[in-house]
Amino acid sequence: MRKGITIAICLAMTIVSVVGCGKESVQQSSAQEIDITTYYDRHKFPEEKLNETETLITSPAGSILSTDTKFVKYDLMDSKCDKKGRIEKVEYSTDVYEDGKTYDKYVNVYLPSDYDENRTEPYNVLYFQHGNKLSNDYFLQEEYKNRLDNLFASGKVDPVILVFTTYYLEPDKADEIRKTEPDAPAGDGNYTGVPANFWKEVVEDIIPTVEAKYNTYTESFDQDGLIASRDHRGFSGYSRGSCCTWYMFHSALPYFKWWAPMSASCVAGKQISENPTDEEAYQYLKEAVDDNPDMDFFIYVGSGGPTDAGSLRTQMAYFEKQPIFSYGDDPKTNNLYYVLSNFEHGDLYAPYYYYNSLQVFFKN
Repeated sequence: MRKGITIAICLAMTIVSVVGCGKESVQQSSAQEIDITTYYDRHKFPEEKLNETETLITSPAGSILSTDTKFVKYDLMDSKCDKKGRIEKVEYSTDVYEDGKTYDKYVNVYLPSDYDENRTEPYNVLYFQHGNKLSNDYFLQEEYKNRLDNLFASGKVDPVILVFTTYYLEPDKADEIRKTEPDAPAGDGNYTGVPANFWKEVVEDIIPTVEAKYNTYTESFDQDGLIASRDHRGFSGYSRGSCCTWYMFHSALPYFKWWAPMSASCVAGKQISENPTDEEAYQYLKEAVDDNPDMDFFIYVGSGGPTDAGSLRTQMAYFEKQPIFSYGDDPKTNNLYYVLSNFEHGDLYAPYYYYNSLQVFFKN
């Protein structure tokens, strides 16, 4: 890990297309498939206006899961926000990919408007992994940053540090590579020939670099120190970043208590296109739980409307009934929850899901 840290204010990049890794049909455990639009026609999810700032979307018991699931949409998310956070670029290097190379990379760190490096109570940290063919600069565009500002200005969410990561090995070259090739080299297990060592990059290089720089709960940066502060750390991701979140759960459970996969299912260590069965996905997650029996966790899953991550629904219906999971929204007694919005598939919706999950996360 390189000791030097360079920080600069980041500039927005051009928006690129979002490619999801979830199927658009509902995949049943028996391999039977039904059209997701027809499915939603039979299961209309009711909306209720709570007040002038919130709308409640309810998925009734029996539509997906055996119990109701509720998603609160913060209706002021896109209004102009005067309480503006700031974004800093933090550089690091990594050599975890077993090819004799050292890669110079960076994360983008969002600090809420009232971030105070001298605050007595340190800040919790939530890491976010972008979707396919995007970059961690995608979220610097004003529309997304304004949603983050409104998220914390709502008063419903405690301020946390957000860290935007990328699984691409050379993010400065990734956009150019994708102009002529389907994808760019990445360490999340979805690029042939590159070992799935992104979790090592996060644990060995990103967390120590970021959490040493800012006012966080981590007091030492060896393995024991990172595990000791896991209650104050979460990992999240959207689309392919959601697949990456499930992979991180499997590989790095000792370092994170809080998990927020959004709009893509668990691919169980396979290529995204291979579509594992619900049982295979469950066993993949169970391995991590069995290997770390004393590690508590909470997974807050979110997805959108008819064309968003259909296979995630059947996984969640299957997971709800399995013994390693206790379904519900209270992390004191539960470890798995699922919400459905009416959104299309797009990384820019992540702050809406954070409005729900961050009212649960870090409540120890």
